[in-house]
Amino acid sequence: MKILLITGKLAEPLVRHAAQTAPPTYTCKVLVLPVAVAAFLHPKFVASRLRNRALGKHDLILLPGMTSGDTTLVKDATGIPAFKGPRHAVDLPFILRAIDRNLSLLSTTEPADHILQEHLQARATSDLITAETSPLPHPPPPRTLRIGSGRRTLMSGSTYPIRVIAEITDAPIRSDEELIHKARRFAASGATVIDVGMIANAPDSKAARHTVQVVRQAVQVPISIDSSDPKEIAAGIKAGASLVLSLDQSNMAKIPKSLRSRAAFVLVPATQAGQQLPSNTDERLQLMEANLRTAHELGYTHLIADLLCDSLITPGLTPAIHAYARFTDRHPTIPLLMGIGNVTELLDADSPGVNAVLAGIASELGVTFMLTAEVSDKTRGSVWELHRAAQMMFLTRSRQSSPKDLGLDLLLLKTKRFTEIPYQPADDEVITEATPGESPPVLLDPSGFLTFHIDRQQQRLIARHYPTPKAKTPDIILAARTARQLLAVIIEHGLISRLDHAGYVGSELVKAEIALKIGRPYTQGQPLFTSSYPCK
Repeated sequence: MKILLITGKLAEPLVRHAAQTAPPTYTCKVLVLPVAVAAFLHPKFVASRLRNRALGKHDLILLPGMTSGDTTLVKDATGIPAFKGPRHAVDLPFILRAIDRNLSLLSTTEPADHILQEHLQARATSDLITAETSPLPHPPPPRTLRIGSGRRTLMSGSTYPIRVIAEITDAPIRSDEELIHKARRFAASGATVIDVGMIANAPDSKAARHTVQVVRQAVQVPISIDSSDPKEIAAGIKAGASLVLSLDQSNMAKIPKSLRSRAAFVLVPATQAGQQLPSNTDERLQLMEANLRTAHELGYTHLIADLLCDSLITPGLTPAIHAYARFTDRHPTIPLLMGIGNVTELLDADSPGVNAVLAGIASELGVTFMLTAEVSDKTRGSVWELHRAAQMMFLTRSRQSSPKDLGLDLLLLKTKRFTEIPYQPADDEVITEATPGESPPVLLDPSGFLTFHIDRQQQRLIARHYPTPKAKTPDIILAARTARQLLAVIIEHGLISRLDHAGYVGSELVKAEIALKIGRPYTQGQPLFTSSYPCK
């Protein structure tokens, strides 16, 4: 197939590179029209330039995706089908490979990368919905487990994505309002079980009952209780918990027999809570298998194994991964839980990538449940990240592919392709560079001054206007979802009268919007990032 690629002067090097890397089934020719920015190549202008021009034989024409209008005008002028390519020239090789398999991804009005992404997202959504709604095969696959009942029923196993359990830590010392807020936020973030974390060595069965009841009333997902105290566990089950973390040698015989079949129980390789784990993989497996035999003898019918993950390096995560792998081989029907808080909380690295890798490892091991928490500020958002990672790994496993180009991703700060057009100064270009040093002071605007804030509850930006420096309360408070929207409203209300003030307001609002999107703290007048990548 012969394709004519239309572009402007700035994007020419990228488009020519894309033409050279096109699939072998394509022959691509690049035509550069006398416009610097490709987005300004309106189909009407392109049609006028191509009409009556000797183009040679081509099967289709691709215009830049950012151009406005309908490319049918180009087809009418040339007799060759014309479509919109991607918005960014760097995406051309990816799009060419995609349309090699499916020409329906091309449109005369929508950029090709938009359509492709929508296609991938729709397929991912459909695959996930199918997994959740399809009837279980008979007999069910190994490790299939039902938790809860009625509207709170949760199915788990290899035919579903890994189920995410989100822990509300130190639940007894939190107010009901905080419990409700956290439970609802975690459920909205994708948690399929909300875990009520009790306080170690401070047993309180009344608090266990109350917190489970409060959380259970707040969300429509199964509730678990995280405790090693038999009385707290019993109180939690009676209050509606359908999962218990955790059983060990010291407590499994003390839980009333009548409750042992009313919930699923997570079993750990420990003699008692808080005891140091065996560092030797063989010893850890032996202890887990001994606890498993005892639990079965005591009448526990729904058991989940947790080999317990340690932090990286000290004492090390590898022994736990080895233990999971060996246990999986020896007990292929026992569901597995992996708690990753020791890894994410004790690692100073951005959590999205950490959660993605851990979910991938868990998926390879056949893990059914993953437990996480958001204790420190750096792990805020981990529930959603782990939920998204679990979906990605499920799609990867079911499609027998790699975890990329799935329609879902965890690329929050980086991008798959660097779409920026490289800066290439002209030979005669004169550049005036600002002198390094402190920025000039911003003079007080006669229209007053503004303070900026983030309302994370409502996911919006806030601007408070004070008419004079002595004003103690704002005379107007404005809110918007984006920096552009809020700046427009500020200008509309006449709250800016100086150009330097307008520049300052614009830069602060963009910082605040980025901070809102990525969960980074915003402080007016301070840099959003204190370090940058050393690579160029």
